[in-house]
Amino acid sequence: MTTVIDAREVSKKFVLRHNASDIKARAMGILRAGERARTEEFWALRGVSIRIAHGDAIGLVGRNGSGKSTFLKLIAGIHRPSSGRLLVEERTRIGSMIELGTGFHPELTGQENVLLNTAIHGLTRAEALSIYDRIVEYSGLRHFMDVPIKNYSSGMHMRLGFAIAANMDPDVLLLDEIFAVGDEEFQKQCMATLQAFVESGRTILFVSHAPAAVRAICRRVCVLDDGHLRFDGDVEGGLAEYRRLMSRTPHKAVRADDNGSETAEDASSPRSVRSLVDAEGEWVYELLLAQGLRPDQYVMDVGCGSFAAAARLLPYMMQSHYWGYEQTMDRYLAGVHSELPKAGVAAERGHFVVNEEFDFSGVPHAFDYAIASSLLRRLPLNAVARCFASVVRKLTPEGRFFVTWAEPGPDLFEPRQQPDGATTSADWPPYHHDFDVLARLAELAGGRIERLPDAHHPRGESLLVIAPNARSSVSHSTDHRI
Repeated sequence: MTTVIDAREVSKKFVLRHNASDIKARAMGILRAGERARTEEFWALRGVSIRIAHGDAIGLVGRNGSGKSTFLKLIAGIHRPSSGRLLVEERTRIGSMIELGTGFHPELTGQENVLLNTAIHGLTRAEALSIYDRIVEYSGLRHFMDVPIKNYSSGMHMRLGFAIAANMDPDVLLLDEIFAVGDEEFQKQCMATLQAFVESGRTILFVSHAPAAVRAICRRVCVLDDGHLRFDGDVEGGLAEYRRLMSRTPHKAVRADDNGSETAEDASSPRSVRSLVDAEGEWVYELLLAQGLRPDQYVMDVGCGSFAAAARLLPYMMQSHYWGYEQTMDRYLAGVHSELPKAGVAAERGHFVVNEEFDFSGVPHAFDYAIASSLLRRLPLNAVARCFASVVRKLTPEGRFFVTWAEPGPDLFEPRQQPDGATTSADWPPYHHDFDVLARLAELAGGRIERLPDAHHPRGESLLVIAPNARSSVSHSTDHRI
């Protein structure tokens, strides 16, 4: 078979700039005058060579941060290689479903976004109109095509994006397992489309953490780890290599070291990642029950990440009353495919929102309780501000948003070792944050913040609560030791 994509020693470097343009932080006076931006080189890919032929169905697997999505974005033309060569056969039409909402404008309607997205992929207006009805029928969103897409849920975004990618008749289809946020019926429809695509002799690159999906779609597996290609061969051999890598550092990507890199901890240690995660989930559950959470109320688990709290809250809450939010699809998929099945809990009991912007516009309920445990370690101040504003707007008048955070030492700008061993910084992940700054952000978000006297958080973090409209009627019961 002829080659359609040829990656030759491809590397991709990103330069991460810290403090360079954080206007909000400077305006609030928490960055020192004249402080220079710090930069960090991050190599997402290093010397990757993969030759892809017409008709290949390749699964790209690897741990979070291994370079899978970056490789797809290079093929899609979203990024350019820093070194090496990436050759794509002339006149090859590439369809992609890499990130939720890519190529969509929130203020435009579904119809307008179909025309915009197809134009980005190189179709003329006449070509786009010729497939428009097929896209609408496939997506099942006919009654929503005149609605601005900012009002779509994450599942509706996914439906429309996949419908466009599937109906453009591409020669190569790039998928980052984005369709996993859909309901069961639509997932089956997607899988049938992919299998038909493979049987017709066209090319698929499929990023996935789900072995069953890889086996169903792919004939070849490439395993990436820390930006390097570790395996390129048959499906079972690739999945075995992936399992080996996961067993070597099974809980990687829980915290970041002083350089901002993801770090694995020894799962056999007394304060192992797994024990901390489990204890944190139990702590969240006990805290909310102590504060009066009932099964018929609505709760938002902000930064549900490990799904440890979801595994305890989902069986307790009434059907569809638990909502989880996560910024990245990798974290969401890892929880759905691993943590909840291990706990014997059905993800279908709740709902999940996945986006980077704390966008809850598609959620039809106001929340009685919201909780963010250890999330702020992942967030710089501008993201904390978005988080506070978005959550406070979705609370009932009596609602409360509980947040834990790592506190700084006497000097805000000096690194501090936290009780769980992580070293935090004001401007480098994992982050610590000053309480007075958080209070100001809560005020700007339309709420009032209050520190709670709780010393039981498994990671040693402090606890606060935000109530909307300057309300702060919180029970101070701390009888929820784990």
